[in-house]
Amino acid sequence: MGKGGLLWHVWRKSLLEDGLAVTHQDLPRTTLDTVTIAQVMVALERGYEGYAVPVRFTVEALLRRIRSEHIDLTQSYLFLDEAGEACGGMLIARRGRNARIAALGVAPRTRGSGIGRRAVELALADARTRGDRCVILEVLSANTGAQRLYQRCGFVERRTLVGYERPAQPSSDLPNAAIECKPQRVLGDLLSFYPQDVSWQIAPEGFAGSVPPVQAFRSAAGAVALVEPAGAAMRLLAFAVPPGQRRQGNGRRFMLSLADRFAGMPWTIPAMVPETLAAPFLAATGWRRTALTQIEMDVDV
Repeated sequence: MGKGGLLWHVWRKSLLEDGLAVTHQDLPRTTLDTVTIAQVMVALERGYEGYAVPVRFTVEALLRRIRSEHIDLTQSYLFLDEAGEACGGMLIARRGRNARIAALGVAPRTRGSGIGRRAVELALADARTRGDRCVILEVLSANTGAQRLYQRCGFVERRTLVGYERPAQPSSDLPNAAIECKPQRVLGDLLSFYPQDVSWQIAPEGFAGSVPPVQAFRSAAGAVALVEPAGAAMRLLAFAVPPGQRRQGNGRRFMLSLADRFAGMPWTIPAMVPETLAAPFLAATGWRRTALTQIEMDVDV
């Protein structure tokens, strides 16, 4: 019997023979630093099978997420069934005294068994042990079942996160204001220009290790941006204008210059942006909100 099978049978014995309540401590699991990235990828894909939005992982994409979102493999888990096989996983990201449940998926065959609830309780218990201040997460607005689970564990709704798209448009014929530079050159500006309370996935800290195909641009007025290809579209990762240069047309000229750099391509921004952040500016520069939204939730620990 493998490690996972042994853990499972110990748990089942305590439940059936001793009448003990099933808690997160009894959840058969292993930390992600003890398995391969390929195993993590397979477990997460199983965990998100049948999800409202198709979720696909590649090793490269998963490694990029681990770097940019600051996922701690020693605090993240694979969950195991009675045969010792992975039946889901949870990614935990950490920055300072804040933690985030970056992904949580349970395979269809084991859903309804309480694994999801115990996984969340495990994440909160670990956070308390580390001395963290809070744990945050995002959940699809349409996923009311998951929202109820998180609420039962103490999470409260904080705000709505939205995404945007910008259709392909012809060149603006304006003088190009977007000058390419090294991604590391714009990090300090993003840290300075961004509000303190942006969502985890668009926070400047996540771009510190940016490598190609991510590209960075700046303007003579000091505006900065990070972009990357996303299939047949371009993804806008970050965009900021110095406070003293705002409301003077600098942001609009810079945005149009970025579009001209990739003329004829549509643009996307994933649903990670607080709905009150830059909404009028984005609308005025040709962006429109997408239908998919997320709810950001948090709990003090």
